[in-house]
Amino acid sequence: MKTLTLLLSILLSASLFAQPAETFYNNGLEKHNRKDYAGAIAQYTRALEINPKLSLAWYNRGAAKLILEDYEGALNDYTKSIELNPLDAEALYGRGLAKEYLDRERDAVDDYLRAIQIDPTHARSWFNKGLIMFSLRHYQEAIDDLTNVVKLDPGNADAYYNRAEAERMLKNFYGAISDYSRSLEINPRDAFALINSGTCKCQLKDFRGATDDYTKAIEMDPGMYSAWYSRGYARQTMEDYEGAIADYSETIARKPDMVNAYLNRGVAKYSLKDYPGALADYNKVLELAPSNSLAYFNRGVTKNNIGDKTGACEDWKKAAELGESEAYALIQEFCK
Repeated sequence: MKTLTLLLSILLSASLFAQPAETFYNNGLEKHNRKDYAGAIAQYTRALEINPKLSLAWYNRGAAKLILEDYEGALNDYTKSIELNPLDAEALYGRGLAKEYLDRERDAVDDYLRAIQIDPTHARSWFNKGLIMFSLRHYQEAIDDLTNVVKLDPGNADAYYNRAEAERMLKNFYGAISDYSRSLEINPRDAFALINSGTCKCQLKDFRGATDDYTKAIEMDPGMYSAWYSRGYARQTMEDYEGAIADYSETIARKPDMVNAYLNRGVAKYSLKDYPGALADYNKVLELAPSNSLAYFNRGVTKNNIGDKTGACEDWKKAAELGESEAYALIQEFCK
């Protein structure tokens, strides 16, 4: 899930306020536009000392504080701005952002809802509300919110991506693939969208389509170990064991502690009757994860195939102790 909570970037124009409050306010805007946020805050503060009813000064000071990660200060300033101008959707949106950064997501939803009620076209409030609904596992509501975003902003790649993520959670893999594709049309360099599209295709048994997605992701970012691993899985499922082994090896080169890469590579090597190679990979799994029951089980099967029944029985017994239920049948058959 992309948690791209959009930062407020709107600076409202100066209005005519009684001198010298107007001067300080305009000075604040100038510094704000130059990204001198601390200087802007100082100028807004001077303006508010003279005229505390300047809602724009409260709003913009809140925006500057948000950028400087003073979230409590930003929340307080937005609240004051809202008290002075209750129908300001932007101020409600800004306060929602501050609440999110303070881990008050449910409270933030209230502000986004109020902003939407005032301005139903406020796409950023729909977007952020949708992300919160996703984090709360309210996936259908997230989809509904993000659908409103793409209606208002059809070029929003993140909205399509996150809607796809929610659809994937609901196992609507066709819908998710469609949305990943729309996201990629807008942002063709999104390797994560390709990987997740491939994952959905694997769920639909379209392993060739998944392999194509993973290959494109690798071409974009060869350092992304998850793309190598996922392509290895797809190739292994299609019985391309040599290709799978190569991909798992690339995964391990990038993430040497990835247990499942060793485990799956061991299975692929076993399928090619490379029993010493399989044993080496299972040994590495158990070095990294001593309680991995499947590694004991698979190592036992491999040892049995090379005639080491004593070692096989020891491994199966350990696998059974760790909860690998299929080991019991092999113990009964081979370890009497």
